[in-house]
Amino acid sequence: MEKSALEFIGGMLFKMRFLMSFFYMGLVVILVAILWRFLSEIPYLITSVLGQEIAKIDLIIKVLELVDITMVAQLVWVVALAGFSLFVTNDHFEGKTISKPDWLDHVNTYNLKLKLGFAIISISGVHALKTYLEGSLPTTEIMFVVGIHVLFVLAAIGIALSEYLARASQRT
Repeated sequence: MEKSALEFIGGMLFKMRFLMSFFYMGLVVILVAILWRFLSEIPYLITSVLGQEIAKIDLIIKVLELVDITMVAQLVWVVALAGFSLFVTNDHFEGKTISKPDWLDHVNTYNLKLKLGFAIISISGVHALKTYLEGSLPTTEIMFVVGIHVLFVLAAIGIALSEYLARASQRT
């Protein structure tokens, strides 16, 4: 292809990055739905605790479910905010009224992958603990859940190691 045609296509693709905004706005809608779910669980939990209608282990499991929901919400928020800043624009932080989170200055695609990996590991760990504490599943299914968690950990280690090796080879 001719150089001017390639420049045109490249320029058009760069200008079309605003389309990604719709994906990030979709994540905001999901975040609101997660918030709704979280808030709907709280009254049940409070009335159960105050009325002493809930066993200790059931209380721990319900709290772990709320922690799980919170961590999923954080994951969605990080992806939406960091993705928008990385792939669409970060001009929205130029105003004086909005303070940019410090961690956002250091986020690139590598750091975002690591943050996502560690968030998934945390969510998986909470889910594995909840599954174990419920005790309603057979041991083989609990081992399956733990096995999946271990795979997430190994995948994150693999991502970190491959990125480390790629960066090390660029330095030499």
